[in-house]
Amino acid sequence: MKDYYEPKMVMGVIEKTLPLRTFFKTRYFNNPVVFPTEKVSFEFQEKRRRLAPFVNPRVGSEDIGRDEYTVRTYGTPFISPKRTITNDTLMQKLLSEPTYNSGLTPEDRAARIAAQDILDLQDTIWRREEYMCSRVKQDGKLIIKGKGVSEIVDYGFENIAVLDASDRWTPTFDIMGQLQAIAREMRKDGINPDMLILGSEAASMLLKNERYLKLLDNRRVEIGEIKPGELEHGIGYLGRMIVPGAMFDLYTYEEWIPDTSDLDENGEPKLKPIIDPETVIIQNSSEKNSMLYGAITTIDKTGNHVTYMRPYVPHKWFTEDPPQKFISISSRPLPMPHDLKSWYVLKGVITGAA
Repeated sequence: MKDYYEPKMVMGVIEKTLPLRTFFKTRYFNNPVVFPTEKVSFEFQEKRRRLAPFVNPRVGSEDIGRDEYTVRTYGTPFISPKRTITNDTLMQKLLSEPTYNSGLTPEDRAARIAAQDILDLQDTIWRREEYMCSRVKQDGKLIIKGKGVSEIVDYGFENIAVLDASDRWTPTFDIMGQLQAIAREMRKDGINPDMLILGSEAASMLLKNERYLKLLDNRRVEIGEIKPGELEHGIGYLGRMIVPGAMFDLYTYEEWIPDTSDLDENGEPKLKPIIDPETVIIQNSSEKNSMLYGAITTIDKTGNHVTYMRPYVPHKWFTEDPPQKFISISSRPLPMPHDLKSWYVLKGVITGAA
């Protein structure tokens, strides 16, 4: 057993913390709605363009009908990470705790460990929510797969294209013409796209595109600008592109998540970018959606079931033999887009890899 109290000098403490970046959730799914049940329902209505009809006054008015709506019900996925505190945990020196005569009792350590555990558990849930929002934006659906669960939440999103060889981005391909055509189709549905979110490989190819760069050099016509910079939540700003009928601000998103399906030699998940490298999301920057939360049911200290209408519900319990204390935070989040035509996705823009 390792001796945590062996003679040594602690010259300082360096704690490396990973940034918590929540661009998709903060920007596009920032309206939390809590439900009293585990299942949630949402109403979708697609407005049609209508012209008031000409009629002969002797004939009278003409009925133009109403727009129908659909109601969809979804089961909210259950998230519940936990931490365990044992006697061995309490006997170990905490980070930054003096090696000798710190004055901390095991009870003091338990309180500090529990406080840090709650922060860590909350971070894991926020990262999971961000990942869920990113998959909705890229795939139009969610694959819920984990311990004892395997299902798909399909929103019926159709504005997605995996590019074939003739439409892929190359240094000479007419990228601006392709984006112009997509923007025109989106405007037919009442959406004014003004923003591109590019995967790393897509962004690199755009900045190598000869047509785009040549137009940037044309001083007589304002086509756009390349102006790299970094904004909040890990978003990088590349500049602006102007095409007939549309003006796009160009962004990249440098965030990474562990891929549990791809392990390294130590059995640890490898990191993969949260935006697929060859994916481009075309949308309006003011798009707003909701994050729905289903109710959480737990058992209280008296053994009774209690249901909470909260986004996040902490819970603690213990066993006496062996002596262990458990802390968990439970949540039932589900990203819900309001308009399934409000964005468009291009996949495999270079090699066709979706």
